[in-house]
Amino acid sequence: MAVITAETLHHAIERKRDELYKVASQYSWTSPEVIHISQELDKLITRHVLLKHPDEQLTS
Repeated sequence: MAVITAETLHHAIERKRDELYKVASQYSWTSPEVIHISQELDKLITRHVLLKHPDEQLTS
């Protein structure tokens, strides 16, 4: 099993963000395609935050 590092997640976030902007330029920001990619980006960002701050509790 591969170890996920903060740096690996950071690069994945950057790639997903680039993908989001590319798809949003082809569709609209409210299109299902863009929303799906945005949700994937949210998950990556959450994983990154949890990895960087494992002792902090996240609240909604």
